[in-house]
Amino acid sequence: MLKITDISQGDLLTFKAADNKFKVLLCTSTRRDKSPHFFTFAALTYDSFDMPTTSNINNVQFFGIGNRKCDYFKYSDNELKNMWSIHPETRPYFLGSYGFLIFRKDFMKFRDNFKVIGNLNIIDYLDKNGNGTMNISNWELVKDFFANRINSVMVERGQKTF
Repeated sequence: MLKITDISQGDLLTFKAADNKFKVLLCTSTRRDKSPHFFTFAALTYDSFDMPTTSNINNVQFFGIGNRKCDYFKYSDNELKNMWSIHPETRPYFLGSYGFLIFRKDFMKFRDNFKVIGNLNIIDYLDKNGNGTMNISNWELVKDFFANRINSVMVERGQKTF
């Protein structure tokens, strides 16, 4: 398996959590223009003993929220129409994902536990229009959190699945 050397918006990363089930993270944004470099991910609801593929990822959800409409991170009219056609329950609000932030220097320490399975074309600002972020700095936290705590923590933080 090739080592991950870089991550781009839309990349799908899979890994086995402490429960030996595969989980998936979707990269919603990256920062490479200044240090420290980091990646922000949305957690998908994939939870299976079978390795995911890009085709079965299209049938899962992500954790997020319909957030207040603001003009700071703008979407085009077409993007809004598409967003609200898929999730009419969020209208007139913007759909945002809950962010899982991993600094590149931390990710490089445990990158061998991840595999890139594809890339999806996603809208910009998905994580910016969310309302929370959690820093993930080590592999033990990743494999435990996504196996045992993600569902309860997301509910406590007001996140839903979309």
